[in-house]
Amino acid sequence: LTQARVGVVLISLHWAVHIRLFAVRNYGPVIHEFDPWFNYRATEYMVANGWQKFQAWYDEGVWYPLGRHVGSTTYPGLQLTAY
Repeated sequence: LTQARVGVVLISLHWAVHIRLFAVRNYGPVIHEFDPWFNYRATEYMVANGWQKFQAWYDEGVWYPLGRHVGSTTYPGLQLTAY
Protein backbone atom coordinates (compact mmCIF):
# COMPACT_ATOMS: atom_id res chain seq x y z
CA LEU A 1 0.00 0.00 0.00
CA THR A 2 2.83 2.42 0.80
CA GLN A 3 4.55 1.78 -2.53
CA ALA A 4 1.27 2.38 -4.31
CA ARG A 5 0.89 5.76 -2.57
CA VAL A 6 4.46 6.73 -3.44
CA GLY A 7 3.81 5.74 -7.04
CA VAL A 8 0.62 7.82 -7.20
CA VAL A 9 2.40 10.83 -5.69
CA LEU A 10 5.30 10.54 -8.14
CA ILE A 11 3.00 10.22 -11.14
CA SER A 12 0.93 13.15 -9.91
CA LEU A 13 4.08 15.22 -9.42
CA HIS A 14 5.29 14.34 -12.91
CA TRP A 15 2.01 15.40 -14.51
CA ALA A 16 1.77 18.57 -12.40
CA VAL A 17 5.21 19.70 -13.60
CA HIS A 18 4.42 18.63 -17.17
CA ILE A 19 1.16 20.63 -17.22
CA ARG A 20 2.77 23.65 -15.54
CA LEU A 21 5.59 23.77 -18.12
CA PHE A 22 3.29 23.24 -21.13
CA ALA A 23 3.43 26.89 -22.25
CA VAL A 24 7.20 27.10 -21.77
CA ARG A 25 7.78 24.00 -23.88
CA ASN A 26 5.42 25.10 -26.66
CA TYR A 27 5.98 28.86 -26.79
CA GLY A 28 9.35 29.38 -25.11
CA PRO A 29 10.29 31.26 -21.95
CA VAL A 30 8.12 34.32 -22.52
CA ILE A 31 6.06 36.17 -19.92
CA HIS A 32 2.43 35.59 -20.92
CA GLU A 33 -0.55 37.77 -19.98
CA PHE A 34 -0.41 41.29 -18.62
CA ASP A 35 -0.31 41.08 -14.83
CA PRO A 36 3.10 39.35 -14.64
CA TRP A 37 4.41 41.76 -17.27
CA PHE A 38 3.25 44.76 -15.24
CA ASN A 39 4.82 43.34 -12.07
CA TYR A 40 8.07 42.83 -13.96
CA ARG A 41 8.04 46.43 -15.25
CA ALA A 42 7.11 47.81 -11.84
CA THR A 43 9.93 45.87 -10.18
CA GLU A 44 12.42 47.13 -12.74
CA TYR A 45 11.21 50.69 -12.16
CA MET A 46 11.49 50.44 -8.38
CA VAL A 47 14.97 48.89 -8.49
CA ALA A 48 16.17 51.58 -10.91
CA ASN A 49 14.50 54.61 -9.26
CA GLY A 50 13.91 53.75 -5.60
CA TRP A 51 10.88 53.53 -3.32
CA GLN A 52 9.94 57.23 -3.25
CA LYS A 53 9.82 57.59 -7.03
CA PHE A 54 7.93 54.29 -7.29
CA GLN A 55 5.24 55.66 -4.95
CA ALA A 56 4.93 58.80 -7.09
CA TRP A 57 5.17 56.98 -10.44
CA TYR A 58 2.40 57.80 -12.91
CA ASP A 59 2.58 55.14 -15.61
CA GLU A 60 1.20 56.51 -18.87
CA GLY A 61 1.91 53.26 -20.70
CA VAL A 62 -1.09 51.46 -19.18
CA TRP A 63 -4.83 52.06 -18.86
CA TYR A 64 -4.80 54.13 -22.06
CA PRO A 65 -5.66 57.00 -22.44
CA LEU A 66 -5.72 57.94 -18.75
CA GLY A 67 -2.66 56.19 -17.35
CA ARG A 68 -2.27 54.83 -13.85
CA HIS A 69 -0.88 56.18 -10.59
CA VAL A 70 1.04 53.10 -9.56
CA GLY A 71 1.76 54.07 -5.96
CA SER A 72 -1.90 54.13 -4.97
CA THR A 73 -3.24 51.35 -7.21
CA THR A 74 -0.88 48.43 -6.66
CA TYR A 75 0.18 46.11 -3.85
CA PRO A 76 3.97 46.55 -3.76
CA GLY A 77 4.84 43.34 -1.91
CA LEU A 78 6.37 41.63 -4.93
CA GLN A 79 8.37 44.69 -5.87
CA LEU A 80 9.65 45.13 -2.30
CA THR A 81 11.01 41.58 -2.20
CA ALA A 82 13.16 42.40 -5.24
CA TYR A 83 14.23 45.77 -3.88
